Amino acid sequence: MKCDIVGESDHDSGLSNVLYWLSRPEQSEAFAKDYGEGLGELVIDVICSKLLDGVKPRIRFAKKTKSLSMDIMLDYDDFAPLTAEGKKKRVLERLLEDVPLIVRKYKFADFNTELFLLDFNRYFSGLLAELPRTPALAA
Repeated sequence: MKCDIVGESDHDSGLSNVLYWLSRPEQSEAFAKDYGEGLGELVIDVICSKLLDGVKPRIRFAKKTKSLSMDIMLDYDDFAPLTAEGKKKRVLERLLEDVPLIVRKYKFADFNTELFLLDFNRYFSGLLAELPRTPALAA
């Protein structure tokens, strides 16, 4: 299955650096399993822009192409001042919170949703665990 993370952001938000960090070759390997024919592609659009604050996120499933796309909206005023590591953490937390909720809303014929979400959680939780922990969190 193909799982892509793309983004739309203001240059000064710092989201593009996080998306670059997330674009690893092992991501395609993590989801290279056969989960069934019901869903062939998941596209996650992470958005952080002053112009789009307050805009309702889009969720679309195209039956013909078996593609689910979704928006993950980040509040610009909360996201932009974070450190580089804080931004990575925020994006990973939102992926781990939002994607399973959205994917579970759909009943895909011939698709093992729970196996996919298990792999999704394992992969992105692993990235989250790679981030340095602040002393307050380590205690």
